[in-house]
Amino acid sequence: MSYDVIKSVRQLKASGKGDIARLSYILDCLEKGRHLYLSDQRYIEGLLDTYRDIVKSPSVVDPHAYSNLGKDLREINERLENFLQFKSIGEKRRMDSILTQKSDYTSKSSRIGGKVAQPKNEDITLALSIVLGLISLQGIGHVYIGKVAKGVGILFASLTISAVSISYFLGLMKNFIPPFLNDYLPFILFGIYFGPYILQIFDSRRLCIVYNTYVAENYATPPWW
Repeated sequence: MSYDVIKSVRQLKASGKGDIARLSYILDCLEKGRHLYLSDQRYIEGLLDTYRDIVKSPSVVDPHAYSNLGKDLREINERLENFLQFKSIGEKRRMDSILTQKSDYTSKSSRIGGKVAQPKNEDITLALSIVLGLISLQGIGHVYIGKVAKGVGILFASLTISAVSISYFLGLMKNFIPPFLNDYLPFILFGIYFGPYILQIFDSRRLCIVYNTYVAENYATPPWW
């Protein structure tokens, strides 16, 4: 039994027989189920043969248990080797799967003319929409993901609203605004500017997700893009 092997190694270590450091290492390997080198197996077998009277315990029911310690060690080692082999097979299958996906990707790209669309970065899309949008450059996130016409339209609208707002606060439009609007126009301009600003942030992110989903499945730019 593997328990008998561990127990015997503990008794050897406690009695100070053999290399204590090496026995500690072997005991740790056995207790944790790690691979035991053949040289360590033979070392333990030699110690057990030499100090059989020390490792012999009256609590052991089977009188021939210690004669099978070498066999137990080999069985443990075989199990560990089988485990490592299965692990290696699993890694190989995973690599084969990755290579198959890469092959499919290459094959599909050749069928669509060799030009494969690349996904867009959602973080960059958000950064462009949020940061540049605050300085009247709304729509740049749309341009980044390929919606150039829509992005340029949003950019033109945001620049126009910004120009009108600046002109109002500088007093350049005083003669063109009816008096009853003077008290409400700042709020109107605020809503006209920040309403589309928030909408273009969410819209650019939504379109980026739609674009990336299609590219991941078809390796090409969406035909409606």
